[in-house]
Order: sequence, then structure tokens, then C-alpha cells
Amino acid sequence: MPRRPLDDDDDHADDAPLDPAVERIRQRLKRLIVISSATLLVGLGAVLVAVIYKIGRAEDKAVLAAQSGEAVITGALPAGATLLSTALDGRLMALTYSDAGTVRVVVVDLSAGTVLRRARLAEAPPVTAQ
Repeated sequence: MPRRPLDDDDDHADDAPLDPAVERIRQRLKRLIVISSATLLVGLGAVLVAVIYKIGRAEDKAVLAAQSGEAVITGALPAGATLLSTALDGRLMALTYSDAGTVRVVVVDLSAGTVLRRARLAEAPPVTAQ
């Protein structure tokens, strides 16, 4: 028996109309796919906007330009202080030092060479056993 070529119309010619219950389920699934696709696109868009925002904000941090010679910042540390640690963030540097048993922090603007802020770290009260 010779075979006849398949057409797109052949697939649809044999289909009977769906039962109304199955048609309702199909509509619900279609709606669910549309909603989940829209949610996915909105989420991807939010991530893309956040990445672009973070990249744009990176330019706000001033980076120190290379200079020849050394910068001298006077008055940042008192005489006899023991430097405990330093932290550098773009153009700011935090110096943690000990002076007569008290721990202090000073924040220095390296581009201007000035002290921006000083802070004294208070001792925590002793913990009593109960």
C-alpha cells in the first residue's frame, strides 16, 4: 500500500475537540506559563539594573592618583602612640592606635591630608558569672 505524504493539515484533521474540563486545565497551564515567564523576565531585569547601578557607583569612589614623594599628615597620631592596624578605602584611611591604654581610631582623608574624624573605643564592662 503506497504511503501518501504527510501534510500539516493531516495532524489537525484527526483532532477531536477537547473535553471542556481538559480545555480549562490547558488554559490554566497556559496562564501559569505566561505568569511565570513574566516573573522571570522582571527578575532578570531587576538583576541587570542592579549590576549596572553597582558598576556606575564604582566610579564614585575616588582612587588615589600616583604621586612622587611622600605625603606627610601631621596631627593624625599623638607622640608615643602605638599603631595597631590600618584600613584603606579609596581615599580614606583608618588608623587604629593605642594611647596610654585607650584604643582610638582616626579617619584620615588622604587626598586632602586632613583628619576627618576621631573616635575612642570604650572598654566593655566586665562580664560577671551568674
